[in-house]
Amino acid sequence: MVDIFNENNIANFIKMRYKHIIFDIDGTMLDSAYADITALQRVIHELQGKKYEPHELHFALGIPGEITLAQLGIKNVVKANLLWNDYMKEAAHTMRIFDGIRELIIELKGKGVQLGIITSKNKNEYHNDFTPFGLDTFFDTIITVEDSAAPKPSAEPMLAYLKKTGANRQEVLYIGDTLYDRVCAEKAGVDFGLAMWGCHSIKHIYATYYFANPKDVLYILSQTKDAYKNMPWLKWAMELQFIGQGGLTYSENCFDRERFERIRELSAEIMSLKSGLSPDIVRGLFCNETGFQTPKLDTRAAIFESGKILLVKERDERWSLPGGWVDVNQSIKSNTVKEVKEESGLDVVAVKLIALQDRNKHNLPPYPYGVCKAFVQCQIIGGEFKPNIETTDAAFFSPEELPTLAEEKNNKAQISLCFEAYNSDSWDCLFD
Repeated sequence: MVDIFNENNIANFIKMRYKHIIFDIDGTMLDSAYADITALQRVIHELQGKKYEPHELHFALGIPGEITLAQLGIKNVVKANLLWNDYMKEAAHTMRIFDGIRELIIELKGKGVQLGIITSKNKNEYHNDFTPFGLDTFFDTIITVEDSAAPKPSAEPMLAYLKKTGANRQEVLYIGDTLYDRVCAEKAGVDFGLAMWGCHSIKHIYATYYFANPKDVLYILSQTKDAYKNMPWLKWAMELQFIGQGGLTYSENCFDRERFERIRELSAEIMSLKSGLSPDIVRGLFCNETGFQTPKLDTRAAIFESGKILLVKERDERWSLPGGWVDVNQSIKSNTVKEVKEESGLDVVAVKLIALQDRNKHNLPPYPYGVCKAFVQCQIIGGEFKPNIETTDAAFFSPEELPTLAEEKNNKAQISLCFEAYNSDSWDCLFD
């Protein structure tokens, strides 16, 4: 792979995009739906003699109890709310923190993110339901229903948070599980992430981000949102190349083909001018394909032994996970096995797809074409390392002792992701 960009002009790391991340409680951090609904069923049956099915009461999740009870036609809302809280306490043993939330909170705090809570619970409910789980100490600012002029879906709770913390809207992300949470964020002008793990239906909930599980939060937020922000010329050249190649593929008119060929030449000239490489080299690297242009596919193998990961040493003295471009006659599995054999001498079997990533969202410098990177966990069958035309050494490393990495192929975050998948009993493949 030829590098045509000066890495000294590119940051070596991506900072967290948000300085403030705010969480809802119920359905986002705390799985309390069963306790909420069953306690509410008891209240309604006791006060009105009515029986509701659980799905008929899902609307109550995420809004203050007083509003729910009023909508259900209960006249003495104060009495009913106290009764509801009593029944919730009886069902407290069914409540739990969602898997992965504790780890996410700790990691965000470690990265210096200001953590907040905006909840429809009142202060007593907050202390009764949430504080026993021991996560409240990680949060810097708590907004309960008494702390704002109106509850969600009004913007008031978020505006109260912004006023209390002095945060800029652009620095804030609110993570919740209901339409009420989304509307609150939208009205206040802040970004919203949907906690899909606690959401009963995503219908009509338009979000900035859709998080499938808690570990998705850090994974998605650490991506480079626009890898070409400081190099708009690269984005233009890529788009021109795409238009030109597509036109040459599908056009039969000779005059149109001449125009599309000229568009490709212009893209190469832009690349040559900005990169300093000769037009011939750029054309060979950048404009050498035919047919509809699609991303290239790269596989990287994660091989573990005694809690350490295998890296191979390339001829420039940097280290990487064994891997490379997928050959036209290979699948992701077979190509991973082939590359491991060629670069490390080991015979392996591919057992788990860890992640499928858009390379330019994770690795620097950005390339002038799309690349999908597949990280695949493998197990060793046999074999041993022998120096070859690509690598001079192979060794196993712990996360704390990683050597100098070939960052354009794999970085510390990607290797950490492989360790996380290896140590997980139930891993969900992450993909961009």
